[in-house]
Amino acid sequence: MTHAAKTTYHFRMKRPTMPTPKPSAVNAKHATASVKSVVASLAESWNRHDMTAFAAAFAENADFVNVIGMHWQGRQEIEAKHTVTHRTIFRNSTLQIVEQSVRFLSPSIVLAHVSTELKGAESLRERVAPETRRALMTCVLVKEADRWLITAAHNTDIVPVPFPVG
Repeated sequence: MTHAAKTTYHFRMKRPTMPTPKPSAVNAKHATASVKSVVASLAESWNRHDMTAFAAAFAENADFVNVIGMHWQGRQEIEAKHTVTHRTIFRNSTLQIVEQSVRFLSPSIVLAHVSTELKGAESLRERVAPETRRALMTCVLVKEADRWLITAAHNTDIVPVPFPVG
């Protein structure tokens, strides 16, 4: 009795690439302005040390990762943790948005990159705060009931180090 070798075929299905639907030019301009307004409200509320207003820019189930990697989940925790920091190390701080870019991932989902400068932060024992702290925050915003809200944000300190050569 001869046994035929069993041949196994693996097929890779190539996913069709679909163009990402974009809002119309008029709607995109309005949506971009709305998104930038939400981001601007972060700095405005930060500078008033009003963390309730700060947290209002976030979706109820949002995620926030701060510059030292702490992950806060939900609007309530985002507000509570920022409130503590504004009673302590950020009580005299001011935040300025230097630049922001907006890219539509769909008509109701936006990716924003926000460059900021923070002044007046107090140092922790473990970490000396620079006079001006520069950061890049990545935000994903979703449109919910005609309002843009941040559903995810990751803030990253910009540390001036030379890029490796080689």
